[in-house]
Amino acid sequence: MSAFILVPGLICLFLVVCGRMDAALLSVYLPTAFLLPQTYTIRLPHLPELSISEICVIPLGVAALFRLIRKGHLVLMDFLVASFLISLTISEVLYEHVTKDGILIAIISFISMFLPYAIGRTMIEPENRMAVVRRIVLFVLLLGVPGIFEWRMGRNLYAPIGKLFGVDMSPFVQLRNGRGRFAAAFIDSEMAGTGIALAAALNAWLAFLWRTRTWQNPGEIFTFLEKYHVAEILLLAYVYLTQSRGPELALVAGYLILQIPRFKNMKVATAVVAFLLALGAASAYLYLDQLTTVADINAIHDEQQGSALYRRRMIELFEPILERGGWLGWGYKSFPHAQGLGNLDNGVQSVDNQFLYVNLGQGRVGFILFILIAVESVRTPLMRSWRLQSMEDRAFAVCMLAAMVMLWIALGTVYMGAQLPQVGFLLIGWGQSIAPRSPVPVVSEEPATNSEFFFRRVFT
Repeated sequence: MSAFILVPGLICLFLVVCGRMDAALLSVYLPTAFLLPQTYTIRLPHLPELSISEICVIPLGVAALFRLIRKGHLVLMDFLVASFLISLTISEVLYEHVTKDGILIAIISFISMFLPYAIGRTMIEPENRMAVVRRIVLFVLLLGVPGIFEWRMGRNLYAPIGKLFGVDMSPFVQLRNGRGRFAAAFIDSEMAGTGIALAAALNAWLAFLWRTRTWQNPGEIFTFLEKYHVAEILLLAYVYLTQSRGPELALVAGYLILQIPRFKNMKVATAVVAFLLALGAASAYLYLDQLTTVADINAIHDEQQGSALYRRRMIELFEPILERGGWLGWGYKSFPHAQGLGNLDNGVQSVDNQFLYVNLGQGRVGFILFILIAVESVRTPLMRSWRLQSMEDRAFAVCMLAAMVMLWIALGTVYMGAQLPQVGFLLIGWGQSIAPRSPVPVVSEEPATNSEFFFRRVFT
C-alpha cells in the first residue's frame, strides 16, 4: 500500500484547517468519492481499512458535525440516522463473532454514513447547491471513459492505475449478454447504475433551469451539455450499459416524478404520479410473482428469470434466520448462511437487498430505523416542493425527491456497498436542508413614480 493514498486526505485536512471548506468539498472530497474506487485503501494502525474518499471525508465531516451541533437546529432525520448507527454499534459489539471486527465495522459505518450526512446537512444549501450539482454531474459523466472501456473490452482501467497506489485488484469485470457491465469507479455495476441514476436526477434540475431560462452564466461546457441534451442522453446510456435492472426500474420511477414541475398544480400532479407509481409497483409485483413461480428450477428460460428467482428464494431462505435474529440481529459478518443459496464472498453470504441485509445485521430495531430513514428522506423534499415559493427551488426539491425514491428502489436489488453509503447519506442530509436559493421577487405596493406627488392636476 502506497502513502500516495494519504495525499488527498492531507490536502483536504489542510484546506479545512485554513477554513476553505468549499474548496475541500468541491475539489477534493467529491472527486475522490465519484472518480476513485473504494478498493484503493490503506490500513493505518488501530483503524479500519480506509479508502481515499473515506480519508478525505474525516476532516471535512468532523467540521460539518461541529457546525451541525453549533447550529443547534436539529430535525427528525438527525435523530433517526444517529439512532440507526447506535443500533448498528450495539449489534456489532454484542453479536459479532470477533468483537474487534464489530468495532471496526461501527467505526467505518460512522465515517461512511454519518459524516457525509453531516456534510449534506450543513455545507451545501443554499449557496453551494449549483456548484455541487455541477460537479457531481460532471464527475459522473467522466466515468464514461472507464465505463465504456469496460463494456467494450471486458476489463477495467482501475487495476493498472491501482498499482501506483500499491493496490492489487482484478482487471476483469462481470459479463452479461457478451459485454462487460459498466461499473467504472463503483466497481460493481448495480451500484454504479444506482449512483448514475442519482446524478441523472440532479441533472434534471440543471435541465429545468436551462429550459425555463433561469440559469445565469451556465458556462460553455454546461451550455453544450444541456442545450443539446448531451448530459441527459449520456447518463441514461450509462445506466443502460450497466445492464442492471434494479437501477433501470428506479430510473423509470424517477422519470415520472421529474415530470411534476411541468404542471401548474404540483399537488395534483404529485397525486397522479403517486397513483401511477403504485399501479406500476402492483403490476411489477404480479409480473415477478408469475415469473418466479416455477415447478422445476431446471425450467428457467433465461438469466433474467434466474436472477429474479434467486432474489425471491433469498428472502424465503433467510426468513427463519431473521426470526432467530430477533430485535438486534446477528452482526453483518456473523449471520448464518442460508442453506441452498450459495453466493459466498470470502466466507460471508452476499445479500443483494439492503433492507434484508440490515435486518440480518441489526435485527428488527435497525430495520425499522432504516425504513423510517427512507420514509423521512422522501417526505421532507415532498413537503418542500409544495411549500417553497420559487419555482427553481420547488423543482430542485422534486429532483431530490426523485433521487430518494430511486435510491430506495435500487437498494431493494443490491446492498449499500462501494460509494453508495457516502453518496446516499450525503443526498439524504442534503434533502433535509433544502432552503430558498434566491429570494422571490416581491411586488412593491408603492406607486411606481418619481414624482413628489402621487397625483397631478392638469389645467387646460
